[in-house]
Amino acid sequence: MLEIFFDFALLAALYAAIYFLRLKKRGARYLVWFTLLYIYACMVACVTLMPFQIAVPGANPNFLEEANLEPFRDLKRGYLGARTGIILNFLMFVPLGFLLPALKKRGPVRVALAAFLASLCIEGVQLLYCWGGVSNRRIFDVTDLIMNTAGGVGGFLLFLLARPKLRQLDEGLPG
Repeated sequence: MLEIFFDFALLAALYAAIYFLRLKKRGARYLVWFTLLYIYACMVACVTLMPFQIAVPGANPNFLEEANLEPFRDLKRGYLGARTGIILNFLMFVPLGFLLPALKKRGPVRVALAAFLASLCIEGVQLLYCWGGVSNRRIFDVTDLIMNTAGGVGGFLLFLLARPKLRQLDEGLPG
C-alpha cells in the first residue's frame, strides 16, 4: 500500500512541476483539458503499471515465451475472460481519443498514432517487468495493443459527436 502512495506522490510532484514550468502561463481552457488528460493517464498507469518497480534485467530468460504475439489468441482459444479483457482494453483508451483533440486540435491519424504509441509504451514496460522477473505483473499482449489503439479511435469518434457541445463549454472558460 505504501508503494502506491509513493507512486501517486511522484505523479503529483510531476504534475506540480509541469504546472509551474508550463501550465501556469496557459489559459483556463487548456489547464482544464490538460488536467483531465493527466488524471486519466495516472489512472491508466495505476491499472497497468503500478506499483512502479525496478526490474533486474534478464532475471526471467523465458519472458518471450510468456508474451502473447498472436492477435486475439485468448479469444480464439476460448479462455475465460478473453472477451471482457478485449472490451476493457478498448474502453480504457476511449478517454485518450476524446481528450487529445479536446486539448489541442488533432486529426484521426494523429490520435490513432498517439493511442498506439501510448499502448506500446505500456506493453513495453510490461515486457520489461516480465523480463526482469517482477512478480504479479501483466505481460506483453499484442491484442491489448490493437484494442487500445481501436479504443483511441473510438474516443476520437465520440469527440466528433460531442464537439458542438464542447465548443459551447469552452466558450465559458477564459483563455
